[in-house]
Amino acid sequence: MSSPILSLRLSEFELAGVRTCSREAAKLVGLEGLQQTRLATAVSEIARNALQHARGGSVEFFVEPSAPPDQGQCLVAQVSDEGPGIADIQAALSGQVLANGRISSGIPGSRRLVDRLDIRSSPPGGTVVRLETDLPRGARPLSPRDIEELAAELRRRRPVSAVQELQQQNRELLRIHQELQRKQAALEQADDRKNQFVKTLVHELRSPLSTLELTLTILRRRPDLGAEELLRRCDVMGRQTKQLTRLVEELMDVARVSQGKADLHKQPSELNALVAEAVEMTGGAIAAKAHDMELHLHPEPLWISADRSRLTQVVCNLIQNSARYTPRNGRIAVDVLRSEGQAVVRVIDNGVGIPGEFLPHVFDLFVQGDTRPPGMEGGLGIGLTLVHHLVASHGGDVSVASAGLDRGSTFTVRLPLIAQPATA
Repeated sequence: MSSPILSLRLSEFELAGVRTCSREAAKLVGLEGLQQTRLATAVSEIARNALQHARGGSVEFFVEPSAPPDQGQCLVAQVSDEGPGIADIQAALSGQVLANGRISSGIPGSRRLVDRLDIRSSPPGGTVVRLETDLPRGARPLSPRDIEELAAELRRRRPVSAVQELQQQNRELLRIHQELQRKQAALEQADDRKNQFVKTLVHELRSPLSTLELTLTILRRRPDLGAEELLRRCDVMGRQTKQLTRLVEELMDVARVSQGKADLHKQPSELNALVAEAVEMTGGAIAAKAHDMELHLHPEPLWISADRSRLTQVVCNLIQNSARYTPRNGRIAVDVLRSEGQAVVRVIDNGVGIPGEFLPHVFDLFVQGDTRPPGMEGGLGIGLTLVHHLVASHGGDVSVASAGLDRGSTFTVRLPLIAQPATA
C-alpha cells in the first residue's frame, strides 16, 4: 500500500528545490548520508529530463513495502510528465543513441544510484519514471501515523535557493570524498588482515603436513619396523590428521555461521550447568599452561533458550582465547551473573591485554593480536568472530574490555532470560 508524503509540480520548482526536497525526504525516512545524496542526484536528473523534454511535470514521494515485501519498506520517488514519451525504453536505460541522435546518460546514471528504477511510457502519452530506495534493514517500520508526521514536516520545510543548494552539494562532495577515503582505508586494512590470515594458515598447515610427510617417508624406507614402533608412528599421524581436520572444520564453521546457514536447535537450557561443562571441557588448555582457574556460578538457576552445543562452544572459545593469550601461571575467572534482567557470562584474565585502538576490531574476521610475547601460541583469527555471530543468533551480545597492554581482558556475553520450564 502506497503512503504519499510529498508532491511537487516541476513547473513551480527549480531543480535545486527538487534536489533539496528529495534529500529531506530521504533523511526523514532514515536513509544515511550517502544514500540521501544518491537519491537526490537521481531524482534531480530525471526531473531535469522532464523539464527539458516535456517542459514540466510532477514529482511524488511515497513510502511502500519493498519488493519482495519481506525486505521491509522503501522510499519511492515518481517523476511524471506529459511529454512526447520514450519510443525505445531499453535504449534509454542502456544509454544508447536515441532516435534524435542524443545519448540518454541521465537515466542509466540514475538507475545506478537507486535500488530499482522502472520506466512506463506510451508515446505520445507521457512518461512515468519510478525510483525506489530501500530503507535500512532492521529499521523500525514506518506506521501510517509516522508517515503522516513526515509529510507534515516536509510541507513545513521551505526549498532553499540555488546558491544554498550549490553550497550543500559542495559539502556533500566533500563528505563523500571523506567516506570513500575511510572505505578505502578499511579495504586496505581488511586486505592486510586477509594476507596475515593466509600466512598464519599456511604455517598452521605446514607443521602437520611436514610431520605426515616425514612419517610416511620413514615407513617407506623402513618396511621392517616393529609393531610397537609402527603403532607409535600411526599415533603421530593420527594426531596430525586430527589437527588438520580441526583447522578445516573451524574454517567451514565460521563460514556457515557468518552466512546464517548454521542450523540452531534451541531449547530451554540452564546456564550454570552449561558454563560448568565448558570449563570442564577446556581443562586441558588451562592445565597445559598451569593457569589458576576460578569458576563463580550464580546461586540460582538461570534459564535461557539456546542451542546447547553452540553456546558451550562460545564459552569454550572465550576460555581458550584467554588461556592462549595469558602467560604461564596466569589467572582466569569465569563468572555467571544476572544483571538488568539478562543472563551474563564473564571471562576475565590477567593476560597480555588489548590496546585501545584494537578493541573495536576484536570480533572482526581474520583479526589477530600482535601483543603476544615471542613464542606464545596464536590463533587463526576466526574464533572471536564465531563467538560474535553465535551470540547474536541467540539474541544476545558480546563485548570486550581491557585496560591496555599487560592489563588483561574481560569478555562479557549477555543473553535474554526465559521463564523456568515447568518440567525442570
